Amino acid sequence: MRALFRILIVSALVWTVSRSIVYLLPGDPVDFLVHESLVRIDPDELRARMDLDGSPMERIFSVPTGKSLVKQTPVSRLMADALGKSGILALLTLMLSIPSALALAFLHFRHPDFRRFTNGFSILSASLPLFVIGPVLLRNLPFPNPWLPALTLSFHLSGFWYRAISKKLDGFLPISPVAGARALGFPENRVFLRALLAPVSGSLLLYFGTQLGTLLNGSLIVEVLFQWRGLGSLLADSILSRDYPVIEVCILVATLLTLVSQQIGIWLQNLWEPRQE
Repeated sequence: MRALFRILIVSALVWTVSRSIVYLLPGDPVDFLVHESLVRIDPDELRARMDLDGSPMERIFSVPTGKSLVKQTPVSRLMADALGKSGILALLTLMLSIPSALALAFLHFRHPDFRRFTNGFSILSASLPLFVIGPVLLRNLPFPNPWLPALTLSFHLSGFWYRAISKKLDGFLPISPVAGARALGFPENRVFLRALLAPVSGSLLLYFGTQLGTLLNGSLIVEVLFQWRGLGSLLADSILSRDYPVIEVCILVATLLTLVSQQIGIWLQNLWEPRQE
């Protein structure tokens, strides 16, 4: 209940701040929409839809319009399409990045001579920005969408996840039952999974939860680069066209996804490593 209450409080605060920015900043939003975004609608009708006739407090706490001001499409439909696209991209990215990170961690554990390679890869993946990785892959690999944007994100994330996993493994190795498992004749892959990786997986699940929200929110650069119509791309288009109702809902949904994914990581950690009362 505390977690749910915290999520609701933070979401309400973000919602209030986002609407305050729209309605309390100097300037008339209708002028921006009519003249800059070329919205073909009567200004008075648009003002009524945006609830700009009341006091500032009434505007902030009013029920927002359910339609996009620019596309004249229900915001719920736009969000459903964008979340579906972002979910597919996140799933494919996880399918590529998690096995890659675990493979690098196994090389780090089993073959110390390969640590220069694995560390070098993690530094390279972290230092190369997405707007460099994406065009290189787009030019040299014939993968169809959505595998190419997923490969771009997984290349960037697998290095970060490898460093997080290897740091945990190195810290746990001196007190781990690895030596006993090897003495019993277990194969190295089983030693790695059961004696080393499994005991530290709770904290890794927590880290995974924090990253899941980022993936579901979509990567703005990757989605724009590959014209993938996810949540990040929808938010970018809405900001450029000043489609305020869509911007507000995108920010709220992104906040909820981040908070809920973090809480999922905490729940997974508690399930894996139950706390002693």
